[in-house]
Order: sequence, then structure tokens, then C-alpha cells
Amino acid sequence: MAHQVIGLMSGTSLDGLDLAACSFKCHEGEWSYDILAAETTPYSPNWISHLQSAPSLGGRDLIKLHLDYGHHLGKIARSFREKNDLKQDILISSHGHTVFHEPANGYTFQLGHGAAIAASARATVVSDLRSMDVANGGQGAPLVPMGDRLLFPEYDYCLNIGGFANISFEEDGERLAFDICPANFVINRLVRQAKIPAGQYMNPGEISGTEGFLDYDPQGIIARSGKLIPELLQALDNLSYYKLAGPKSLGEEWVKAMIWPLITESIPLPDILHTFTIHVVSQISGIISGAPGKRVLVTGGGAYNTFFMERLKASVSGKSEICIPHKMLIEFKEALVFAFLGLLCMEGLPNCLSSVTGARSDTIGGSIHRFSR
Repeated sequence: MAHQVIGLMSGTSLDGLDLAACSFKCHEGEWSYDILAAETTPYSPNWISHLQSAPSLGGRDLIKLHLDYGHHLGKIARSFREKNDLKQDILISSHGHTVFHEPANGYTFQLGHGAAIAASARATVVSDLRSMDVANGGQGAPLVPMGDRLLFPEYDYCLNIGGFANISFEEDGERLAFDICPANFVINRLVRQAKIPAGQYMNPGEISGTEGFLDYDPQGIIARSGKLIPELLQALDNLSYYKLAGPKSLGEEWVKAMIWPLITESIPLPDILHTFTIHVVSQISGIISGAPGKRVLVTGGGAYNTFFMERLKASVSGKSEICIPHKMLIEFKEALVFAFLGLLCMEGLPNCLSSVTGARSDTIGGSIHRFSR
């Protein structure tokens, strides 16, 4: 029997809302998947502003935004369902948009109320997938490793380069995973703040940005033009997080406290991006270069950063095989996996691994909001 689910994913890099309609089958304990349709709905400048300001809102305003954003997601999901002629009763699984992630203080919060999504989409919704793990003593992240284990067993490492770089792999029969370091979250925000005219680095037919300005560094062109700042690289590489053993995870609060103070306006943007890219490569290669002959699946927006990928391949040359999948999987793997996690929740199956989050036990995460037709 095939199960159809729409996965919704909003990353910290604020590229937009990823939607993936997926079909899953389980045969003799082995899962398979198909991506039926997928797209990214860019955020308007207003929504980018709302999401960026969410951490500083007061209680009532945050609750209202939680509901408003949920209705916004629901309307987008409903339109997506109708446009692609998907089943009316298709399940929706929403990650939401992370506003606070502080497991040490016992909480994580993703914007986008499940009830509001369900009401506007007129569909059953699974949301709030992280809170159960945090309540059970875990980091609440990463969640994708359950999908990596069950959907991509042919790869030794699953590396995602999104707002943060994270990795998962099997070791001694146990799935291990953790956030490696910030990635596009830092690069994209620096580029947005610089308000660089998109036409300066892109052809007219390729321009994609907010109000005519770049949202990201296309193919790492700006970073490639810069030079290495050794003092900045050393300061980044010496951050204490990198010395911690897993399970461990990162969030916007950590970037605000640890990364931004190191980046000064006196350093030209190309040099900052160049140095930060080398930092990300260094942190990743330190993990995967010690495993000769291993296959590494690379997904997320970073897979399109030519400068980054060239440096990563060079750093692990002859040691690991870097595997770049088809475009659909590069861009929508996280939406695919969160669709899968929602299905596991509905089936009453564990969807969060304590071996990667540090929780007291595996859990079934997610709040279910059933829509009755």
C-alpha cells in the first residue's frame, strides 16, 4: 500500500517554503519513496521580515504570528495539492520555521500552528515534530537521520548543506548524527545585508532575489573572488562547539552569540565569504576524510555552490566519493524526509532516534491535527 504525504520545510536560510508530495511504500521492512511533485514558494519581503523578527516579539504577537503563518502554510499547501491533482485526504507533515531552539533550557519552537495549517489546507496535519524529543531529554535535532537510515541505506554518509551543515552515518550498528557548523544561514544573511544588485553577478534570465538584490552567493562567485583571512579562519575553527562530541545541535542563537561577533565590517564581504566557506569545508572534511572508500550523499542548497563543492572534493580527494544526486533530491530531500517522519507518526512508529539526539529513548514526535470532511 502506498502512502501519500506532502512535506513542508522552511529552512533557516529563508529561501522559501519547500513542498514535496511523496509516495512511500514498505515491503518486508524496507521503505521506498517517490517524489510526485515538488516546488519552492519564495517568501515575500514581508514574510522574510516577519520570520526574522519573530524571536524578538512579545507573547501575544508571537502567538498571532504562529497562527497567521500556519494559515499561510495551509493555503500554500492546499493550492499545491489542487494544482498537482493530489488526493483530497493527503496527509500534510510540517516542520515549521524554527524561532527558538534551546534544548539545554528544555524547549524548541517552530512557527506555524498545526491547527491553522489543517484548517486552511482542509487536511490532517502532523506538526511540532521536535518537542517530544526535547521533553524526553534530547536535542530535538537532527531529525533527518531516521529518514537517512530507512530511505538512503546505500550511502555511508548523508551530508546536507542548508542553513546549517549536518551529517548522519552508521557506526557500530547505531545511527549517529549532528550539526557540523553553520553554512548558508550565515552566507545568505551576509549577502542580503550587503544589498548587492542581482544583475552584478547574474544574467537577467537567472536573477532571483528580493527586490532586485541577491539573496545568496550564486555558485559561490563572490566567495571565490575573495581571499583567505587567516585570523578569522583560526577564530572560527577554534570555537568550542567543534570540540564537543555528539549528540549536539546548532541554532540561530548560537550563531548570534558566536559567529557574528567574529565578523567585523572592516573585512570586505568577498573575503568574509571566502574564509567562511573554507571554514565550512574544513569542518566537514575533518569528519568524512578519515573514511576511505565511503560514499557521501550531498544535498541542500550548498550542492549548487560550485566554489564550495570544488573545495570539498579537493579536501577529500582519493578518500571519499562525493555523490551529487538529481536536482529534485538536492533541493527537496528535507521536505521528503519530514513527509516521511509525519507518516511514521501517523503509523505509530518511532521517528526520532535517541542515538543522535541524546534523548532517554526513541520517541514518536509530532502533534496530530485531524481534519474531518
